[in-house]
Amino acid sequence: MKILYVEDELTKNIPGIIRLFEKYLGKKRIRRLKALDEDESGYEADPNEIKAIVEETNIVEVEYRFPEALRKVVCQHEKYALLIIDRNLAEYEAYNFEEVAEIDSAFSDSQYERYFEREGDYLLHKLVYKTDAMSCFYLLTGNSIHSDPIRGHDDISTLIDFGKFSEKNFFEKGNEAELQKIIENVPILNLQNENRHYLNILRKNIGDKAEDSFLKILEERDDKRRIGDNLKETRNIYQQILEECSERIPGMKGRCVDRGNVILGKTTIDWLSNNGHINSIVRNFCFSIKTITSDYGSHPNTEDATTDTVNSLVYALKDVIGWFGKICARYSRGAGD
Repeated sequence: MKILYVEDELTKNIPGIIRLFEKYLGKKRIRRLKALDEDESGYEADPNEIKAIVEETNIVEVEYRFPEALRKVVCQHEKYALLIIDRNLAEYEAYNFEEVAEIDSAFSDSQYERYFEREGDYLLHKLVYKTDAMSCFYLLTGNSIHSDPIRGHDDISTLIDFGKFSEKNFFEKGNEAELQKIIENVPILNLQNENRHYLNILRKNIGDKAEDSFLKILEERDDKRRIGDNLKETRNIYQQILEECSERIPGMKGRCVDRGNVILGKTTIDWLSNNGHINSIVRNFCFSIKTITSDYGSHPNTEDATTDTVNSLVYALKDVIGWFGKICARYSRGAGD
């Protein structure tokens, strides 16, 4: 899950970006953003550079043009835990009707006129009947939300009257302290942030599905109903790690792969240990992951596995993922041939 942040004037709102996403940006990225904001060369910062720095978090996605934001809201809204959107998205590289209509066939000439400089409201209307907008959708405005929060537009008033939206979901730029609290207290985002090291390793070296699988295990590791599924997913991630290692570690494929499949058990673990690729901690964790997940898979009705079992393997898998990251940094893909 991620945050989608849409602001058409990124270069003028760097301090606001830092305030809102300080927790996820970290000190180094904040320094880079501040350097762009304080640059006195006379050249305005490139919005794509700001976007790239923020998106390094892999938690916050940034768009500064209405068409691209619309595409994500229409096609990808389920991947966002929060959507934080400026109401007026017409300032930077103004879009045209045809550009938006290609993305959203329901967008008409009358809507273009009606929502010009209120593009954030249109995004809300595209989403409000698909999900609980009040729990995830927040509008930023340059106007005072106390004196004129909805600028008298009947369509927004109707959504509020019918309980589909709330004035509490409006935030005045420069006065977003409460919004910052919301951003910093989303459980799934905090979980991602706390485990970003391991998730980044999986994403970069295996792919998004492995990252998503591990995040799902982390999120559900205390759910008794998910014990079996979590153990199976742990085994799958472990297998993918060893398969990727066999593509990288010289000599491993010839000794640890049989009929195209990596050997998960003693043969591979001993080979890695005897050749100095793993220490005793990782070696023992590999045995634990393989043995426990295999035993459970062979006896699906067993009552021995508990959420404590899952949690113990989560910590074991973290150490294995950390080791895997070092292997990937040391050996390029194809070196194992």
